[in-house]
Amino acid sequence: MFFVCEGKMAKFYVIRHCEAMGNREKIFQGTHDGEVSELGKLQLDYLSLCFRNEAIDSIYSSSRKRALATARAVNLYHHLDIQIDDRIMEINAGEWEGKAFSTFPKLFPKEMYLWDYEPYRFVAPNGESMQQVYDRMVAFVLEKAQQFPQQNMVLASHGCAIRNLLCWAEGLGFEHLGEEIWPANTGVSVIEVGSDLKPHLLLKNDISHLPEEMRTLSSQKWNAK
Repeated sequence: MFFVCEGKMAKFYVIRHCEAMGNREKIFQGTHDGEVSELGKLQLDYLSLCFRNEAIDSIYSSSRKRALATARAVNLYHHLDIQIDDRIMEINAGEWEGKAFSTFPKLFPKEMYLWDYEPYRFVAPNGESMQQVYDRMVAFVLEKAQQFPQQNMVLASHGCAIRNLLCWAEGLGFEHLGEEIWPANTGVSVIEVGSDLKPHLLLKNDISHLPEEMRTLSSQKWNAK
């Protein structure tokens, strides 16, 4: 289904987790460890089939249930050891976590403005800065590209975290983060990194494996991660 590496290129399949209950209930999840929704479980059935015949050398996941479930779905036909690494965790949003997204304009007007219009400057109260998310995501990919320059690696991660990585992969400059898309649940992006450690984005937010009725991002109409 996906592109084949040519030469010494590390290839990363970057996948946003399936739909979780936080997405469905419109709460900000962040590092909160909510359950996978019933629709999310169905999405994973299709994702498993999508990766059935892909050549995969390793799978990495954040420790959160929604990401781990996604990694296990990809692994269904591969039987690899899933490696947990919270450098690909979602943003730690401090006091935002577990709260309804609709309450933020009133409770956190300054932070909400930055989230919407200047996300590269965003920091939630008692949370992690967006810059920290960007730095750790990029550092993780560069580290693995140097360690395993010819491997195909799966990263099961989260919406905001992946958005930062896509911004880097497209060379937008961190200050242009607000121009980057939000990946969909089980959306697949493919990034290659060569010996020069420069990223090449081959595929962005592919959800062709999902039937139309299971594509949740357009129906959510909000930025829940």
